[in-house]
Amino acid sequence: MKNLILAVPCCFFLLQSCKKEDSQKDHVELIKENATTTKASYKNGKLVSSEVYDKSGQLDSKYLYQNGTVIKIYQYFPDQKVSSYSYLTKAPNHYITTIYYKNGKTASEGEGDYYKDQNLYLRRGEWIFYSKSGEPYSVYGFMHDGKKQYIKREIIFDTIKKKTLKDVNFDPPFLYEKETVKSLKPVNSK
Repeated sequence: MKNLILAVPCCFFLLQSCKKEDSQKDHVELIKENATTTKASYKNGKLVSSEVYDKSGQLDSKYLYQNGTVIKIYQYFPDQKVSSYSYLTKAPNHYITTIYYKNGKTASEGEGDYYKDQNLYLRRGEWIFYSKSGEPYSVYGFMHDGKKQYIKREIIFDTIKKKTLKDVNFDPPFLYEKETVKSLKPVNSK
């Protein structure tokens, strides 16, 4: 009977410590850096999502993770409509991305590589660009060297006459300096 009396409190303390460990596995961290605040959510001790808020408290971007890898990226306009959506197609860093106008129509779409350690997204392959009314007006072929992106092909369409106005291959490709994809700020997984 004495052993039973000692066993019950021991079991109670053991169960309480297990609950405490479980609550530490599922938690949310707030990380403040410069002008942003990141809300990182953990489940079973693993990072599953993070949300980045700008200095005014507006949601800027959201990242979903699987086994420490960013699998989906959402970026937002100030009115909280999605400005771009990217999803992982080939680990560790190959994504398909769609960028939107504020009216919700697709502005451009294509593929690219996201280098998490450099916080850098570089386009690759063919990207289609659309007018605000939804008509495709150009296709650009991109390539990159892991640091900068280059244009290797340009196709321009006449959206009224529905014909190709220009189709040029560039050899050598030229540096593409205009950047439309915002810089990314995911949380490094633990």
